[in-house]
Amino acid sequence: MSDANAGLRAFRVDGQVAVITGGAQGIGLACAELMHEAGAAVVLLDCDTAALDTARQRLPQAQAQVLDVSDAAAVEHVFADIARIHGRVDILVNNAGRSIRKPSHELPLEDWDAVVAVNLTGAFVCARAAASHMPERGGSIVNMASMMGLSGGGLYPNVSYHASKGGLVTMTRALAVEWAPRGIRVNAVAPTWTRTQFIDPLTRSAELMQRIRSATPLQRMAEPQEVASAVLFLASPAAAMVTGAVLPVDGGFLAQ
Repeated sequence: MSDANAGLRAFRVDGQVAVITGGAQGIGLACAELMHEAGAAVVLLDCDTAALDTARQRLPQAQAQVLDVSDAAAVEHVFADIARIHGRVDILVNNAGRSIRKPSHELPLEDWDAVVAVNLTGAFVCARAAASHMPERGGSIVNMASMMGLSGGGLYPNVSYHASKGGLVTMTRALAVEWAPRGIRVNAVAPTWTRTQFIDPLTRSAELMQRIRSATPLQRMAEPQEVASAVLFLASPAAAMVTGAVLPVDGGFLAQ
């Protein structure tokens, strides 16, 4: 029984400081709630103040702070403030994301830049800031990629999202190698379509929902908690020998 309990404890993050960007709703909030259940002190970062207010009601134990991850100066300030309050950062979940769904020939450069600024540059700046406040024993970063960062497929043209998530996959591997000597593990989760506000327009279309089922071997969307479980695993001591990995949570989409 003691050996079994020791194995289960490896999935806990007791006493660790977990920071989640885009943490006020959807997958981010599911990650925050699961991290809290697993023993972490949780910090929610989000640019949506109304969503943060709602998240505070669902998770009153968490610290919540407004942050636009595309503002590099604000990122440095906020992470320094978190370290001042909590003493360090142990876990970062880079979940903030943006999508502007347009065909390539109709996509203004400013829209491309806006997506990349959040999904790729923002993730890099947050990772760098978090790493600078991680203890000597190291820490864990989990980036929220996408199965679309590993595939050109999808329901409609969305090139800036695909490209930024593909860049995030490669950035995950590069940082994993660079920061391994410091004990900082860097991994990514690559979800399928997940039932959140982020893709709410899709869920209102019976035709698109049928296409999702047809494209997915498990024939359904993911739930936020299912993605959060993969994030917790990668962030926890249970994944102590895992770095540079990209874990699909895609119902078999990429296996086809």
